[in-house]
Amino acid sequence: MYVYVPSIDTIQEHWENAEDDPREAFSFTTDLEIFIGFIDDNSETANEKIPEILGPISHLHPLIAAIEALRQWKINNGSYDHARAAKHLLSKSFHLGWKRGHDSIIVRSLQELVALQAKLSHDNSSELSTAVDFLDDRYYEEEKGTRSGFEETIDLVLEHTDPGKSFDRGLLQRLFVICIVRANRYRHEDHELGENVTDQDACRDFLGKAIEIGRELDIDDSGLKRRYTEEYWRYVETQGERDALLKGNIIDKALRDPIVSTTLDDEEKVEWKNEMQDSIREGGRELKNSGKKIQKPAPGTLKAQSETLQDIFKNIAVHDNTTKALYWLVNEFELLPPFGEQDSEHFSLINHVDNLHPELSGHLTQVGPDDDITQDYAQDLLESHVVISGAVIRLIEEGWLREEDFFRLLNTILGLSNHTIWYLTDAVSYLFDKEYAASIHISIPRLESTLYELLNDLGDDVVRQMAGGTGTRTLTPLISQIDTHAGDEFQEYLEYAYNEKTGETADGNLRNRTAHGHLRIGQDHHINAVMPIVDILRIGYQLRSTPFVAKFGHPSKYLYVNGGQLL
Repeated sequence: MYVYVPSIDTIQEHWENAEDDPREAFSFTTDLEIFIGFIDDNSETANEKIPEILGPISHLHPLIAAIEALRQWKINNGSYDHARAAKHLLSKSFHLGWKRGHDSIIVRSLQELVALQAKLSHDNSSELSTAVDFLDDRYYEEEKGTRSGFEETIDLVLEHTDPGKSFDRGLLQRLFVICIVRANRYRHEDHELGENVTDQDACRDFLGKAIEIGRELDIDDSGLKRRYTEEYWRYVETQGERDALLKGNIIDKALRDPIVSTTLDDEEKVEWKNEMQDSIREGGRELKNSGKKIQKPAPGTLKAQSETLQDIFKNIAVHDNTTKALYWLVNEFELLPPFGEQDSEHFSLINHVDNLHPELSGHLTQVGPDDDITQDYAQDLLESHVVISGAVIRLIEEGWLREEDFFRLLNTILGLSNHTIWYLTDAVSYLFDKEYAASIHISIPRLESTLYELLNDLGDDVVRQMAGGTGTRTLTPLISQIDTHAGDEFQEYLEYAYNEKTGETADGNLRNRTAHGHLRIGQDHHINAVMPIVDILRIGYQLRSTPFVAKFGHPSKYLYVNGGQLL
């Protein structure tokens, strides 16, 4: 996995900018947070990069020196002296940040300092009190500077305080008052300025934190939750004056908000949903009448991600062979879109974008709060297809990928009939000839037959009773049957990519659109030609992995690239 490491010059430049303008300290802090992350998650990289890059510039700021002390203590079984040095340097970093107005440095220093104190079982009441003082100074009377680290600092205090202790309870009460006062001020300023969406967002943020703190203090929060919900609706109405689709999108997000969803009664939820659907219909009509096309991400917009895949592919090919590189590209788990709640620690190739997805035909596929698919997942699926297919086409054009690489992997799949392999060979040939329409209409039906043949070979029941005898099960039950052989994420991916109506939010449901003649002019492009072939190879590995693993090993770039991880 590629890991970005800021250079010495970059860190020095960001520090110089921070000295000139305190608002620029965020970039400097972000640079150093990368190295702190290495200490917790990648000790090998930490031991290599921290001395190499931070060592020569440790004089710039005490937070840099503190990172080296933390590395020695956490990773290299350092002595208590290293921990004590880190504590001293973090405290010094905090006070220097306060003096110069570097809020991001203040927050990061506090986070590391309080966590260190807790691990050493030292009393951290002084540091927690200082954290509350910081929030009081920045937000109580007036908001000073950017809102950098506001939520993180509150979360830090919440994590390390005990409401049952008098001193800690006092800190939480101070935090609660700060949040309420600040929310009231934003509400007043919004009224004075005339529906300012920035103030509405800020008001809701502070109310949300007040609810969280109040829960720890056993304060009745029903009134705060109702106010939070009303503020959300004010935000909906303000934004709705700009764009109907945007209004529908915001209502959708609001209904997913846990505070809103638990505050609204059933009748109110129906009203909000009806308003959401009306807004989406209105937005669809506006788009249709304007003659504008619904824009989907083009390969060029994700060029950097696609180039990363190509670089890894070429590295594997050089050190091994192109067929093994294709095997990795097809089966690397990180290239499957995530499903459900995202893990912030998990590497994701795709940047998450929240957006509504009207269909290219002019219709709208509505994704409501009760649907399983999320808008984030739909965008992930769409963009992952763009990135992977773009990489495949580029590798073909540059001569790195050959038809034989696909044929070798197809022939490795146990249980495929000669008929299916015959037609898939044609699909690959048409792909290489850029006859995308032909490739699509051959490969899509064969994806279904691939599932049927492999499940049948595995002994699953793939026969259905019909009026005139028996027949094969259709795609829906076939996909539902693979959960015993593949993970839930892969099953859900196939469902939305080929078989589920709501998958059309991501240009999916491809099998049904193709089979029923709904594929429109312009949709016979390289993305829809590449992905069915890729997914057939994925099905082969997911359901019958043994011959693949025996021939190529497990599909991991960590094992393939130069014998280790890409940096």
